[in-house]
Amino acid sequence: MRCGVCGAAMVGQGSSHRYHYYMCGNARRKGREVCPSPMLPKDRVEGFIIARIRNYILAEENLEELVRLTNEELCQSCSENRERLELIQAQIEEMDSRLSKLYDALETGDFKNGELAPRIKALSQRKEELLQAKADAEEILHYESVDMADPQVVQDYADDLRNLLAKSSITEQRSALNSFVERIEVDESEAKVYYTIPMPLYSVSEETVLV
Repeated sequence: MRCGVCGAAMVGQGSSHRYHYYMCGNARRKGREVCPSPMLPKDRVEGFIIARIRNYILAEENLEELVRLTNEELCQSCSENRERLELIQAQIEEMDSRLSKLYDALETGDFKNGELAPRIKALSQRKEELLQAKADAEEILHYESVDMADPQVVQDYADDLRNLLAKSSITEQRSALNSFVERIEVDESEAKVYYTIPMPLYSVSEETVLV
């Protein structure tokens, strides 16, 4: 969690080894004149996000949309890498064609070896670079070639996670929150929550909450 005013980390503030508020680290160390962002009730912030995830993101009516968004992203990524691989292969074939013509010229005696050697060397080096790029692209594509998300599997996982958020300890709940929340920025009047996944229906990855 970050302060939206100065960018410092928000830290726990309380007493008796327990903290009940989140407070800007700069304001805590240097005073309110350095940063005016307010303290946030810990239970209110964490409770809001837990309820939001449990009742909205994990709601059955929204899971189908989440699966669709996930599968679309997987397909898009695989498609882009396949196109890149095809382009690299075409460039390799072009290098082979040009090298073949140079070797033919050497065999027919149209050019002396010393005249063509620099060109052959440059094309060979370029081909080696392309072959390495092809190997890298194939490896990426291999790891991205995963099965599409199964709606039933996602539903079962969501049920387990919903139960975890409803019945588990706050420590376990915070671990679950880390999977969904990238960061939270707080300023003088609102908290902006950035999610790690698009929010269903509106497909946004952030939302603002008045504080």
